[in-house]
Amino acid sequence: MASIVLPIASITPNRLSEILNELVVDVARKTVITIKNHSKQILDKHSVYFYSGTSDWGIPGPVSNGEGLVWGTRKTAGSVATGTVGVFVYHIKDQNQSLAFMWSIPFDYNIYSNWWSIIVYDGLVEANDDLYREMYYGSPKKGDSQTYEGDLNFGWRYEGTMGHSGTPIIVVDIYKD
Repeated sequence: MASIVLPIASITPNRLSEILNELVVDVARKTVITIKNHSKQILDKHSVYFYSGTSDWGIPGPVSNGEGLVWGTRKTAGSVATGTVGVFVYHIKDQNQSLAFMWSIPFDYNIYSNWWSIIVYDGLVEANDDLYREMYYGSPKKGDSQTYEGDLNFGWRYEGTMGHSGTPIIVVDIYKD
């Protein structure tokens, strides 16, 4: 199943590889995105925007403390020269805040690279093209298999990594002080 909420302890590299392999076999651009929630907050009421690509499953939720969302996306099947690119947002329950995550696994690595970004916004933000562009053209992290960490707004922080292949696994841990 490429759309599930699991206890963080059960989200292992082997499990993520198995889930990635469940995605359409003959598609060269696909990913499994994992957000592990180490906060006491609940990630709720989500929205998704695809710039390109799709998912065969709806994004899972809600995501409580000690749980992680695991969600697979892929390029559109067939001879379409696109990757899987988009943004999703979870509203943070009982807060006037939104957690947004942007990913980009391009079709053409001669021009583009893998990128990801995570931001906590004030207010209840929805996933759309404007948000995708803001995050893509802002300060995204490279999909270079390096670990990135930093502070987000409102006491949130993250640590995450994304592979550099056409089928990367993305894992981001989020915390709130």
